[in-house]
Parts: sequence; structure tokens; C-alpha cells
Amino acid sequence: MAMIPRHHNALRSAQILLGLRSQSLNSSISHGQQRWYSNIQAGRVHNNQQRKHNALSRAPLHGRHARHMATLLGADLSQRDTVNVKIDGTLHKFSPVLLRDLCSCSSCVDPSTKQKEFSTVDIPLGISPAEVDINSKTVTIQWNHDVPGFENKHRTELPIDLLKSLVSSGSYKGKRVTTPRTYWEASEFEELNDFEYEAYMNDETVLLKALRQLHTHGLIFVSGLPESTDSVIKTGERIGPLKTTFYGHTWEVRSVPNAINVAYTSSNLGFHMDLMYMVQPPHLQLLHCMRSSSAGGASLFTDSFRAVDQLSRDDPGAFDVLSDLAVDFHYDHPGSQYYHRSRRVIEQEPLKLGRTWVRNYRAAQRWLEHQPEQHQKLSPMDFVDAVSWAPPFQAPFSLRHEPEFPPESLDGGITTAQCLNSHTSRWHEAGQKFNELIHKKEAIYERMMKPGQCVIFDNRRVLHARTAFDVDDAGKERWLRGAYIDKDPFISRLTVLEDSAKA
Repeated sequence: MAMIPRHHNALRSAQILLGLRSQSLNSSISHGQQRWYSNIQAGRVHNNQQRKHNALSRAPLHGRHARHMATLLGADLSQRDTVNVKIDGTLHKFSPVLLRDLCSCSSCVDPSTKQKEFSTVDIPLGISPAEVDINSKTVTIQWNHDVPGFENKHRTELPIDLLKSLVSSGSYKGKRVTTPRTYWEASEFEELNDFEYEAYMNDETVLLKALRQLHTHGLIFVSGLPESTDSVIKTGERIGPLKTTFYGHTWEVRSVPNAINVAYTSSNLGFHMDLMYMVQPPHLQLLHCMRSSSAGGASLFTDSFRAVDQLSRDDPGAFDVLSDLAVDFHYDHPGSQYYHRSRRVIEQEPLKLGRTWVRNYRAAQRWLEHQPEQHQKLSPMDFVDAVSWAPPFQAPFSLRHEPEFPPESLDGGITTAQCLNSHTSRWHEAGQKFNELIHKKEAIYERMMKPGQCVIFDNRRVLHARTAFDVDDAGKERWLRGAYIDKDPFISRLTVLEDSAKA
């Protein structure tokens, strides 16, 4: 049997990893055009064969990129250029640049600011280990050709556990919240208690419990807030800095004439998420009830993740459509504000399988087909990161996020209008199924909020709505004060509290 060149194996690995095929980019576009033609003729999104074809990459890369990846996969540093460490009985080779860059001694990382005192590009290309001392807990390295300005006595000391992490996951730290999410119905959420304001503000253990529930359920209530316009600020800043938008640092929800937002009317307000037309919508929303109406104005909440989970099991095709096709959102007030953003209703994030990052659930299915030794069971919900749903702010459909197709017309007589028609009808059908799930009676948690109560919810997961109320209800004007918080401060606070609890 003829020997297969090593670079050929590496190239094949790269092709599988990246979802490549032998055809050129142009032929792939032609295939995409034919796919649209089939969609229009048959009214389907993808057939199974096309799903497999596009699983790992929405746009195939050129062959030279595959060869470059093959070079990386097949590359091997020489003995002289590596730091060799035996971990759990297995010898591992590490790049000197990688380990030198990890040095966190007081000369390399300022003890106060925690910032690096050198740049990675300052590390000489010819750096190599001069002396390596290994024990059960640490690896200590003295370098030849160290970073300019560092004395010859400089040593890099790295914990063995850190190297184990590099070997197992390819990551140094990368902390992230791993607590499983809970998908709830109204009856299940009703079993959870409110948090008392004083305990929430002064007890770190209570705050951690509240933030954990925000992560797992996406919804909490805090009771006993003082009747002050600053209360919502203090409640929010207990988590992190508030997000300022064109609505202000905080904002009011009350009925006003000539309202610029449906929230400022007394009308029924359907399920939605706020600010989907922005590049970075707020992660958390706070609403503090200052006054409540005796006639209507109930707050409604539903778990969109529960609906997405059910949709993925009952109708995988609809799940795929809402994960693939973008819908537009806008806030268009001529002479005042204009915001526009295209989003997918179901937003997925990459997930690491072994040492490989895969883009979405469909990509993972294809990856597992080529990894027979893997027995990992995956759910579509393992990839779901956020939902985008805001009917009051939905803009006209467009093909701005369909890069496979040119703006005017397509080969084979398929016009842009036909593509847009297909896009719209497919999204519309799938969107109706999602809408039915979020409006199921058992899915809706209803509360008539009372003064002193504050709701905090995940704006990228929990949909909120409001029933209509009577503006003529004398002495009972409905008045809420609101605020937003971005995701980074929330995750930072939760992570720090979790670390403190473990210490």
C-alpha cells in the first residue's frame, strides 16, 4: 500500500475541521443559488444533504487556507525549541513563547494593577530554555535570550495545574458560569421567593443567591425598596454600573401624551425584549414600582428559552430557520434617533468539543460524524446564548445578512425578490410556531406589582409584557422607574462572588 504523505493527512483533517470541500468558492456560491431555487420550488429550508454540506462553515475557505491549517496541524517544534514537561506520565512539549508569556511574577505583572509589564511581541524569536526545574507542583524556567530589560536572574515559575489546563483544554483560565439553566413554567416560578431589599443590599450570600437565580431562571423580584427615585439605581449598582442609553441613565415608565415609545402609553404591550435594534442590547433590565394602578397594568413574563427548547424538540426545522435567518429591528424617529440591527431570533454561541470549537448545533452534529470515538451527547440548547424578539420594533425584512447572494439578481433567473419572498415566508412560518409557545397559558407568569417591588430580568431570555391600564384611575397613576445593566458587569460580579464563596 502506498504511503500517504503526512501533509495529506493534515490537509484532510483541516478539511473536516473547517467543513471544506474540494470545490472553489465560486462553485459554492453557485450551489447556494441552486439551494435557493430549490427552496422557492419546494418551499423548504434545506434538504439533509445540504445541511451536512454547510454544517461547519457558512462560507467555505479557499484551498490555500486549508493548506495553511494543514501546516499548523502538522507542525512540530524541534527538541531545542520546546520546554518538555511530563504531566501524569505523558511528555508534553510547550512553546517557549507560550510559557514565557504566561509568567506572572512581580516583574512581569504589576502586583497592584494586575497589568503586564511587557508586550508579547517583545519576546525574542530565539528565546529558549536555559534551565528547567520541575517538581510535583511547579515548573521553573530560566531563559536564553529573555525579554530585553529583564535580568539574567529572572525566572518563570508556572504551576503544574496551569499546564494541565493548557493540555486538557488549550485555555489558561477562561472562567465562565457553568451552572445549568432552568427552563420554567409559571407554576414552577411561583414556588420561588422574593429577595428582601435590606438583605440583598447588605448580605453577599443573599446577593450571590439572587445572581445565581438570574443566571438559572433569568428572573428575580426584590421587595421592600424605599420610595425613592434613587432606589432603582442602588439596586442595580449592587450588581454593576448602569447602562446609559438615549432614554437616560434611568427612565420612567408612565403614560404620557405623544409618547415616543409604546411603553409610555396605557395600551396593552405584548411580549418583547428591549433595545434589540442596538449592537449591544442590555443584559439585565430593572423595573421598580413606585405606584400601581388599581385597574390593569399587570406585568407578564415568559421564559423564551423554555419555548426554544420545546421548539427544538417538536420542530427542528423551525428551530433551524430561526437560528439561520435574520430579522431586522429598528428605532426610527426622524430628526431624533435612528438605530438598526439585524439579528437571528435564536442566537447560538460556539461550544468547545474536545479541543475543537464548533459554531452551532448543526455544526456539532457534523463534527461528531467524523469523530466516532466521541460519545458526547449534545442538545441544541447547549449552544443557545440569547433570543431576539421585539415585534413592536421589527423592521421590514431584508437580505442584508445573506452574503451568498448578490444584491441585484441571481444566476438561473432567480431574482432578489424571490429570495426575499422565500426568506420572509420561511421566517414567518417558524416565527408563528415560536410565538404560540411563548403565549401558552402555563408559560406566562403574571404579577400585579406593588409599590416597593423591583423586578430584575434577563433581557436576552425573559420576555416581558404588560396588560392595558386605566389612565383615569384617580390617585392611582401607574409609575415604574427602570434601568439597564450590560452582561459583562453581571458576569464579573457573579464570578467574583462565586470565587469568594469557594475560598
